[in-house]
Amino acid sequence: MALKRKRSNSATRLLETNGDTWSTSSTSSNREFELATTEFTIKINVPKQSRNKKKPQARFEPDIISKLVVQPSKWYRMKEYSSFVHSKITFKRGDIVEVKRPGTDGVHGERKEWIARVLDVRADDPAHVYVRIAWFYWPEDLPMGRMEYHGRNEVIESNHPDIIDAMTVNGKADIKEWDEEDEDASFEGYYYRQQFDYLSSQLTTPREFCICESYYNPDTKIVNCPECNIWMHEECIIADAIKRHKKSSLIAKIGDDLKSDSAVTLVEKGDKKGHDKSQKSTHKSDQNVAVVLFEGKIRIKEVIKRGDDDSDSGLDADTIIDEDIRCLKCGEVVP
Repeated sequence: MALKRKRSNSATRLLETNGDTWSTSSTSSNREFELATTEFTIKINVPKQSRNKKKPQARFEPDIISKLVVQPSKWYRMKEYSSFVHSKITFKRGDIVEVKRPGTDGVHGERKEWIARVLDVRADDPAHVYVRIAWFYWPEDLPMGRMEYHGRNEVIESNHPDIIDAMTVNGKADIKEWDEEDEDASFEGYYYRQQFDYLSSQLTTPREFCICESYYNPDTKIVNCPECNIWMHEECIIADAIKRHKKSSLIAKIGDDLKSDSAVTLVEKGDKKGHDKSQKSTHKSDQNVAVVLFEGKIRIKEVIKRGDDDSDSGLDADTIIDEDIRCLKCGEVVP
């Protein structure tokens, strides 16, 4: 990532580990700053691992400082600080912050900023403050792209390292970690549950849910069975209901056809071989099933389409059925 930004006259203060305060002068140089190329560059002291077809589990290290080589070496000679103050906001190590993107002019809004975690704060004088960070990713920015289970407000933690100018920090980001094993967890706004390992280009695996053993997109519904404590995707419950009702309707239709085809074969007098006077129906029917979860029930709407020779409308009466939700694993009714 690269940022270009002119320094403004906004003051930045540094807070040392021992609590002493170092205030900046009210004026600072208006030099051009390009984040990844002007002051510092970061190299990783280990080769990237080759991708494996089996996609091994990522071994995520939040801070890969032991593997970093920062150039120029003056980075290591600069004084370390526990936090800094910018625009009257104190930013500490570990804080998740918004970083201004080119062309946004610091305007807040959905995905207007980059997101990063503060890992280190250093400065060689009050007017030149730098922050070592690890980037967060939007799902669509991952090498593998956005997955079906990624929610609209989901971000991905990474250990992708960088060093930015403290003046490009726009504010604190309200992002919560979601522990999927905590079934009582609730949150609003942006959240993260996965980590992207920059060294191996692998993504940690989220928790598996349902009998399909797939993942959960929190923008969709999920239903818990208290009997066997399995969580079921709404779409899996709906797919099961559609499958069952199409199957039961097909069995009923075959039964009706068998009854119709069991009519006595008429044999005209003098016809040795016999002649089938029964006429099989050319009628064709096609049943569409729509299913939704409604007020703790499965609501099924069957629309039976008739052939053109049956009616002008081509539609028979719809059938609406309400059923209890049953667990896809143990079969018990889900209250």
